[in-house]
Amino acid sequence: MADTIAREVFGRWFETRVEAVWLVERATQRIVSANLHAAEMLRRERDAVVGLTLSEIAYEPERDLLSPGHYEEVALRGSDDYPVYVELSVAHVHVAGHGDLVAFTARDTSERRNLERELVAKHTALFTAHAELERAYLELGEAKRELEIRNQDIAMLAWRAAMGELVAGIAHHLNNPVGALASTLRRLSGLVVEVPDGRRVEVDRLLARVGQIARRIEANVAAIVHASRSSARPGSRRMTLPPELASVLSTFTDELEEIPTKDRS
Repeated sequence: MADTIAREVFGRWFETRVEAVWLVERATQRIVSANLHAAEMLRRERDAVVGLTLSEIAYEPERDLLSPGHYEEVALRGSDDYPVYVELSVAHVHVAGHGDLVAFTARDTSERRNLERELVAKHTALFTAHAELERAYLELGEAKRELEIRNQDIAMLAWRAAMGELVAGIAHHLNNPVGALASTLRRLSGLVVEVPDGRRVEVDRLLARVGQIARRIEANVAAIVHASRSSARPGSRRMTLPPELASVLSTFTDELEEIPTKDRS
C-alpha cells in the first residue's frame, strides 16, 4: 500500500530520484512510504522507516516541518542516534482515498556541513597562528632594536678603550724624552754655578724658560693619560684638555676613523 501511495503521488520519480523521499500522513504524522535513499540516509531498513512518526526521526521535534517550504540544516535521527543534516523540501498533496499527505524530499548535507565546520576550525586556527606570528614579529623587532642599541654601546666602549690604550701608549713614549729633559735640566742647574757671573744671568733665564716648557709638556702628557683613562670608564668626569692638545687629538681621531678596517665576516 505504501508503494502504491508513493507511485500515485510521484510516479517513477519516487524510485529514480537520488534524494531521499518519504510521505507522511498529515493527521497522524506517520510515515506511510519511503524510498530506498530515505532508508539509507536514516540507516534503517526500508520497512522499519514506514510507520515511524515525524517526531521520531527529527532531532528537533518542536520544529514545525509540516508547513510547505524549504528548510536548511534540519537534523534527522539515524538508527545509531547520530544526527544526519539535510536540506528539506516540503509539499502538501492530496491523494484520493488516502487523504491529506505531506511529501518530503531531503538531500544529505552532513558531509558538506562537516567540511564547512572543519574549514571554520582551520580558519580560526590560522587566524590565531597569524596573531601569534604577528606578536612574535613585534617582539623580535623590539629585541632587534634593543640588540642594536647594546651593540652600539659595546662598540663605543670598545672604541673608547682602544683610543685610551693608544693615547696612553703615545703618552708613555712622550714621557721618556720629557723625563730625560727634566733630568738634564737638573744637572745643568748644578753646573750653572761654574758659569762666569757675566754670563750666569743669561744662563739662568734660559734654564728657567726651558724648565717652564718641560713642566708644561709634563702637565700636557699627564692630562692626556688622565683623559685616556677617563674615556674608557662610562660616567667618569670629563677633563678639559689644553686647546692645542684637544685640536691634535681631534685631528688624530678623525684620521683613525678614515682608516679602513679588515672585514672579519
